[in-house]
Amino acid sequence: MTDHTVKVDISFQSLLVAISSLETAEKHQLWEFLEAELFPDEDDSPEDIAEIQAARADYEAGDYTTFEQYAAQRAGKST
Repeated sequence: MTDHTVKVDISFQSLLVAISSLETAEKHQLWEFLEAELFPDEDDSPEDIAEIQAARADYEAGDYTTFEQYAAQRAGKST
């Protein structure tokens, strides 16, 4: 079986527009692909992977603090 390669010349802006139109699950697949491409030598332990998955689940469930909320909390503690 031979491999066929197709090279597509697409502007970065067009790529960003295309990515923004993806569904959340597709964006997660892209995210995982990019992580593997950007950090191929990182061997995550099972504990690291579990922590990452838990953090992503918390984020998807809305269980997180924005930077603005954090900064406001910090400002309130210093007064």
